[in-house]
Amino acid sequence: MTSGTRTRAANEARRSSTRDKLERTEEALRLMRRERAFVTYPAVARRADVSRTFLYQNPDAKALMAAAIAAYGDQRRQRQGNQDFQVEAS
Repeated sequence: MTSGTRTRAANEARRSSTRDKLERTEEALRLMRRERAFVTYPAVARRADVSRTFLYQNPDAKALMAAAIAAYGDQRRQRQGNQDFQVEAS
């Protein structure tokens, strides 16, 4: 096996591992959204079985986290508005 072949194999293994981690992160976020769980870096890292460093440093994972946290904030504001409306109505 030549050095170039080993390098290509190592790079492909790294890309495959990264894809797997991103898929697990997406699935964890999907489940958390369905459960209306609080989205934090440590919580997602535990559920996805990835490191927090991966979530912070990988650009795709970082984008997924930013979108999920923003969506959670929107849901929270909407729920709070609904609760406020119910209190005012009673």
